[in-house]
Amino acid sequence: MQKWVTDGLMVGLATMVLGGITSALLPRNSIASVASSGLGAVSSSIFLAWRRASLLTESGDLQEHVSTQLPESPKVHILDFPAQNSEENALFSQSVLDHRSTTSPIKDPSIEDTAEEAENLQPLSGRLSEEVAIHWLTNRGISVMDQPELDPHTEAIFNKHAVRLGNKYKDEDGQPQLSRLLGQIKWSITNERSLTCHLNRASQRQIGIITQFCDDLDKDTLFFSRYKYIRGEKMIRAGIRNRPDIRSFFTGGWFERFVEYKISGFLQRSNLSYSCLMNRLIQFSNGDSFELDLFYVVEDKPLLIECKTGKDRDAYQKFSDRRKRLSISPERAFLVVLDFDPAETERLSAVWKFNIVGQDNLIPQMEAVIGSN
Repeated sequence: MQKWVTDGLMVGLATMVLGGITSALLPRNSIASVASSGLGAVSSSIFLAWRRASLLTESGDLQEHVSTQLPESPKVHILDFPAQNSEENALFSQSVLDHRSTTSPIKDPSIEDTAEEAENLQPLSGRLSEEVAIHWLTNRGISVMDQPELDPHTEAIFNKHAVRLGNKYKDEDGQPQLSRLLGQIKWSITNERSLTCHLNRASQRQIGIITQFCDDLDKDTLFFSRYKYIRGEKMIRAGIRNRPDIRSFFTGGWFERFVEYKISGFLQRSNLSYSCLMNRLIQFSNGDSFELDLFYVVEDKPLLIECKTGKDRDAYQKFSDRRKRLSISPERAFLVVLDFDPAETERLSAVWKFNIVGQDNLIPQMEAVIGSN
């Protein structure tokens, strides 16, 4: 605005000066007066045109300068935070950028699950309907209780992460991969606290596997109410949804799914027909009841499997009683214990008269049993 006022004054002054000079040189000459006015107008137009071109050039240069100097504004990703202004939520809400830009420091192709793992407990060739296993039990006076219909999409998500947890629980040298994270999640669920997992002492590969797994959990939206990986501090912060199926999954359900995946895959590769029940409640004629973790009928013969993720000395006696109650031979009964020392399996199996195995020697032991029948 100030420049345009100045230019107006300059134009008026130029017209007056040129007119005055012409009138002084040629007094009382009407033609000279007209010529002086025209000359003033022409000079004023030339000046205004020059000024306009100058201002447009400056404006263009400034716009180009600003567009090249200013970085593009980062995209802010607002996560699923509760409205309460608690101290815990305040920590999550500080500078919340898209967490996917601050997750896995490395991407190793071996971290990704294979196409075979992606099947995730889907019905395999050779798998019979549940009715075969149910019929085996009812023929012996044992009732199988109905269970609520499960959502196939949710089941597929649980199965996918169960397979990942099992396969990446530890590496081939026994070093922890997802085992430490799982321990932190179980602690958070038990104590009803948010998840905080420090990765300062983890290797780059371990950090990559853990953060990628958490990223995948978050993308499926079932498990975390909020999630962020703070790269500078090498720390995971998350809120675990308070749902019974989520709690059950992390506190042991994932292991049952993983064991079912391993056994079913083995039976398929062995070209054996089988029927399977998982987490089904059974009841005897006298009213006694208990839940079966996994119960198979393979080529018309039963297999009883129970899975444990914690140390429970009472589990041995309880499983022994259930095996006898179902009249299943000791060699076809397997108690699968997470992180079980392979050196102890043979000794304890001899004491309890059934197979006590870890996740690593389950299939070799089962192959030896089924191959001898």
